[in-house]
Amino acid sequence: MRIAVLQVALRPDRDDQVRALAEANARAIAQGAEAVFSAAIPDAGIVATADGSSAIGSLVRLEGDAALDHAEHARALSERPDVLVLSPGAESDLQAEAVLELALGLSTSVAGLVLVTEHAGAPAGEPGHGDSAIVLLGEVVAEAVNEDDVITAEIPVPVPAPKPRSPLPAVAPILEQRLAHHRGRRLDPDYLADLS
Repeated sequence: MRIAVLQVALRPDRDDQVRALAEANARAIAQGAEAVFSAAIPDAGIVATADGSSAIGSLVRLEGDAALDHAEHARALSERPDVLVLSPGAESDLQAEAVLELALGLSTSVAGLVLVTEHAGAPAGEPGHGDSAIVLLGEVVAEAVNEDDVITAEIPVPVPAPKPRSPLPAVAPILEQRLAHHRGRRLDPDYLADLS
């Protein structure tokens, strides 16, 4: 089954944003996608999509900080989904890279197919730094390279489950720092240093 993940650049005008997403969706369908996924754009009132996903199997979507939370990963694992969709809203290019590494680990522990749905073009410190991807059993099979991009991949259905399942991956320190900041906590460093 051919699936697609849409990544669009953030635009200041809501109508332009809707138009860009519709054009990306049309390109995905023209490329033969039977299921199309995209992230929400709350500032523009656009909800996340998973059109056609029922044909792939069970799905768990983790958005925002939940996509980076080890406890949420454990909860998702208990559901044994076929597909895990991560929409964290990376706030920097480094966070986006760390999310992709996390997706690789989750594809061998939680669900065989992990989709990273993001947007691009945001200033540093705000959600939207790209790196949307399709990850199947520990392999990146498609990754967005442009701010406006449609990535597709042929996925076996039923989606193969990880066998044997790896332990849940550790969340990278840069993502742990983001979680701590958003939750008003301070991380304890695992080394001796005065960070005051």
